[in-house]
Amino acid sequence: MMQDQKPQAPLDGIVLSRSPEDFIQKAEPPSLSVEFSSDPSKRIHLFAKAAWIILILATIVYIGFALYLLSHFPRQDGSDAELKNIGMLVLLLGIACSSLFGIVGCMRIALVKNKNARIKIGALFRLVAGVLPVIAISGFTLVSMNKEPTFFLQVLSPSSGELLVAPVSVTFGMQDSLAIFEKLGLVPLKYQWDFTGDGIFDQETFDSQATFIASRSGIYPIAATVTMTNGSFKQVGLRLIVPRESFFLEPANPIVDEPASFSIEHLLNKNVPNAPTLVKAQWDFDGDGTIDTDTSNATVSYTYRRLGPVSVSVTIALSNQTQTSYQRRIEIVKPQEQPFPITLDTEPATLLGTPPFGAVFTLKTKEPIANASWDFGDAKTGEGLRIAHVYSTVGTFTVNATVRSQSGATAKLSKVVRITNPLSLPDLSFQGSPEVNGNAIQGEVPLVVDITPITSQPLISFAWDAQNATEVLATDKSFHAVYRDIGRYFLDLIAVDPDQNVFRRRLIINAKSPESVVRFTMDPATPTAPATVTFDASDTFVAVGEEITGFVWDYGDGNATNESKFSGSRITHLYESPGTYAIGVTVQTTSGKRYTGTQTLVVKAPIIDACFMPSRTSGKGPLGVFFDSSCSAGEFESMLWNFGDGAQSDQKSPTHVFIAEGKYQVTLTATTKDGRKSQKTSTITVTIE
Repeated sequence: MMQDQKPQAPLDGIVLSRSPEDFIQKAEPPSLSVEFSSDPSKRIHLFAKAAWIILILATIVYIGFALYLLSHFPRQDGSDAELKNIGMLVLLLGIACSSLFGIVGCMRIALVKNKNARIKIGALFRLVAGVLPVIAISGFTLVSMNKEPTFFLQVLSPSSGELLVAPVSVTFGMQDSLAIFEKLGLVPLKYQWDFTGDGIFDQETFDSQATFIASRSGIYPIAATVTMTNGSFKQVGLRLIVPRESFFLEPANPIVDEPASFSIEHLLNKNVPNAPTLVKAQWDFDGDGTIDTDTSNATVSYTYRRLGPVSVSVTIALSNQTQTSYQRRIEIVKPQEQPFPITLDTEPATLLGTPPFGAVFTLKTKEPIANASWDFGDAKTGEGLRIAHVYSTVGTFTVNATVRSQSGATAKLSKVVRITNPLSLPDLSFQGSPEVNGNAIQGEVPLVVDITPITSQPLISFAWDAQNATEVLATDKSFHAVYRDIGRYFLDLIAVDPDQNVFRRRLIINAKSPESVVRFTMDPATPTAPATVTFDASDTFVAVGEEITGFVWDYGDGNATNESKFSGSRITHLYESPGTYAIGVTVQTTSGKRYTGTQTLVVKAPIIDACFMPSRTSGKGPLGVFFDSSCSAGEFESMLWNFGDGAQSDQKSPTHVFIAEGKYQVTLTATTKDGRKSQKTSTITVTIE
C-alpha cells in the first residue's frame, strides 16, 4: 500500500528528495541527494546589490578625479595638456553616462505598475539626488578647466613685508606672468592699468611696470590688461591692502639734493561742513626731536642732503583744540638709473615760486628718441624734448616725463614744482661786492660776486639759483661765485618764510670784457732760501682782439736766462740767497703791444740752530763723551767745538776724553756760508774717586 509523499523542508539551501520507486522496490532507508539553490529572484538580488556597490565606488572615484582636475586646472603655463584632454573626455563620458542612467531610471519608474504615486516620487527623488550632483560637478569642472587662468601682479616697491601707510607710492610688475606669456609664445605690446577697480584705465604704458599712489587707506583692486601682438588680451591683477594713512609725501622716496613736498591737506577734511581748521603744523624732518618747521600751511617742502632711512613726524593742532601726531619712516634715495643716458634740466633750476610761475623743461640725451610725453601734474600734458609750462594756481605738482627711445627702452624722469603764496620783502637790500644797482651787477671778468641779502623780517631763509656760473662757492644766505666768461647771466634769489610763502628776485649779471691786465702768482709767496719759486701768469687778460704770443720774466736777481726772456705763462726760478726781489713780467701780443706787471718777492734767510746731544753728561774720569750734532738746523760751512779743557775740534760730531776732575762747559759754534753763527752749550761733570 502506497503512502502519501510529503515534501521535505530545505536545510541550509539543500533540498532532500525521494522518488516513489524508492519506497516500493527497496526497503532500505531512502538515499539523499544535494544541489545548490538556483532561485532566480535571489540571484538577481545579489547581482543588484553588487552593482550598486560598484556604482557607488565608481562615482566616488569619478568625483575624486573631477576634484583633482578642478584643483589642477587651469594651468597658467598651459602645461599638462594631455592630462587636460583625458580629463575632459572622462568628464564628458561621465555626463553622458549619468544622463543616460537618469533617463533609463526615469523610464523604469514610469513603467512600474501597481505602485502608488508616493513610492514613485520617492524613487524619482533618490534617482535625481544621485545623478544630478555628478552631472553638476562634471559640468562645473569642465567650465573651470577651460577658464582663462589667473595671472598675478607683484609689488616691486615698497619691499615685501613692509607695512603700507597711505599716501604711498607702489610700483607693480609682472615678471612671473611675463615668463608664462613667453612660454605660451605671447609677446606683450602694451599695458593698460586700472588702479581703482572702476573699469577705467588710469594709465597706459609700454613697460611692464607702473606706479600708483594710494592716497588713502583701503583695499585697491589693481588690474592690468596686457595687449599681445597677435591681438589677444590677458588680465593680470592684485588686491592691494593699505591699512593705515599718514601725511602725503611727493615723491614717495625723496631724492637726495632734490626738494620733497609734504602735505596734510587730505587729513583736514575740508569738504566736511564746520570741520576744524589748521592752526599750526610742527614738522620734524630728520627724527632728531627738534622742530624743523612750524607753519600754518598744510604743505611744506624739505631737501635732504644724505642718503638712507629717516623718520619724519608732524604734530597737527586744530581750531577745536585737538592735536594729532603722524609719523612715518621714509627712504632717501639716489636718482633712478635710466636705461640710457638722459637728464632733465629746468629753467629756473629751483622750481619754487608764486602764481603765475613759468618754467622750461628740457630733456638732454644722445639716444634717438621716438616719443617724449609730459604730465605736468595739473591735468595738462605735452610732448617734445623741450617744453614750457605755466602754473596758475597754488599747489604742489609732480612733473613726469616719459621718454621712449627708438629701440623701445623707456626712461622716466620727474621734478616737483611747488607754487605758494607770495612773500613781501620791501626793505630787501644787498651787502658785498660788486654793488647791486637795482637788479643789475656789472664787472670785468673774472667777475667775483660776493653778496648777502639783508632784511628786517625775521626767520627768512635764502637760497640762490646761479646757472652758468663758472665757479659757485656758496649758495646759502650769502652768494659767492666767479664768472670767468664774458656774457649776461641770471642770478635768482629765493626767500622763504616759516609759512612757506615765497619771494623771488632775479638779478642780471653783466660780465664784461676786461681791459688788459697782467696778473701773476708766486708759489710759495714767502719762500726761505734756498728756494724754487713758481711764477704763473695764466690769469693775465688782454683786450678783445689781442692774443698773447709770449711772456718775458725778470726775476729781480740779475740772473735772467734765455728761457725767462721769452717764455710761457708758467715758469720756475731758484733763489739761493735771502733778500727782496722785484719780479716783473712783460706780456707780448700779436699786434706788438706790451703789457707789464710787477710784484715784490721776499726770500727769507734760512733758519739756523746749532744743536748737539752728549752721550753722557757725568761720570768718573777719564770720561769719554760722544757729541752728536745731527739735531742742528740749517746748512753750516764750519763747526767749532770748545770742550772747556783747552781742547778744540772742527769735526761735525767728535768724541772727547775728559781726564781731570771738574765741570767743563762744552760749546759748539756753527757758522754758515754767509757768516751767520749759532751756538749751543752743555756742561759735562767729571769726578775722581
